[in-house]
Amino acid sequence: MRILYLIKDFDFGGAENHVCDLANAMDELGNEIFIISRKGSQTNRLNKSIRFTPMLMTDILMPLQVIYICFFIARHKIDIIHANKRLAILEGSCAGKIMDIPVVATVHGRPRYDLRSLISKKLTDKIIFVSNRTFEANLHTDLISKKAVLIHNGVKMLENNEERDYYSICYISRIDRKHYSIISLLIKEVLPSLLRDFPEVTFNIIGDGDYMRKLRKETRELNENESREVCKIHGYVPETRPVVQKSGLLLGTGRTAMEALSCSVPVLSLNQKFMGRLISRQNYEYYQLNNFVAILHEVPDPVKLKELLREYLNDPCRWQEEAKILRGFINSNLSIVKISGDILNIYRQLYNTKNNS
Repeated sequence: MRILYLIKDFDFGGAENHVCDLANAMDELGNEIFIISRKGSQTNRLNKSIRFTPMLMTDILMPLQVIYICFFIARHKIDIIHANKRLAILEGSCAGKIMDIPVVATVHGRPRYDLRSLISKKLTDKIIFVSNRTFEANLHTDLISKKAVLIHNGVKMLENNEERDYYSICYISRIDRKHYSIISLLIKEVLPSLLRDFPEVTFNIIGDGDYMRKLRKETRELNENESREVCKIHGYVPETRPVVQKSGLLLGTGRTAMEALSCSVPVLSLNQKFMGRLISRQNYEYYQLNNFVAILHEVPDPVKLKELLREYLNDPCRWQEEAKILRGFINSNLSIVKISGDILNIYRQLYNTKNNS
């Protein structure tokens, strides 16, 4: 099949990483893959046979961009569009309707944002949700329920033979206001107390954003107080796996949690909204269904967060063994090979339906 992926940006991010991995997997399955997006660092990870076309997607230029996408579809004889995130879904829906080809949309964030346009709801042929909670919450919506399907994001499986530092904790995210708040809480209210009992702990932060300056200041203060580099800010890293593979514990949700578990690194589900627990065999199913977010759990609390981190630090070897078992769960349920096969079946069904009608 000739598949066109649309996404607004193509730098670091859960949706962007997923599109890159999915495009590579579809390419390796023998499909012809095209991507239209703003140029970003993810282009360096694409297979050489994938054709990437840069385009700055903006609301004000949307009519012209839809026309351009239509010409692109005609020129390259595209069979199906797969759009990701709000503006790409809106533009892809319009182009698909004009050119009479199927459109698949993936909702990576909030449906009320990604699908806020009536056009997006009506003109998409299939809507993929990556979280069970958002999937079930939208089944009552007439325009969505008949075309909704739950398919979690997939992850590329890697063997992890790196030498590990069990006392190294890692956090990966955009350094925006929301993520800064939880990282700052860790630096100011959690780590100083933990370091008294576990002086070998280090904290690696990967990401970039508007709050980087404030974060560097707080990191520098903690390092000076401890007379060593407890916190290390790596900034933007095109490929985060090498850092994750050497870590003892990842704090995070969504794709970062999946990538950590896929290389046998333990995960504590944590973001600025919800504080979960260390992921284990007992709670894995719940976290998988919710994209590894601790939905409806309590907000991060420094006292309880210290308790959770102590639970890991008191017996890191136990959690390393647990993570090795969970890697098998990820391989069975969430490997990019399995997920791409599930999505390719949807493409074929829609293509056949459209061409036989």
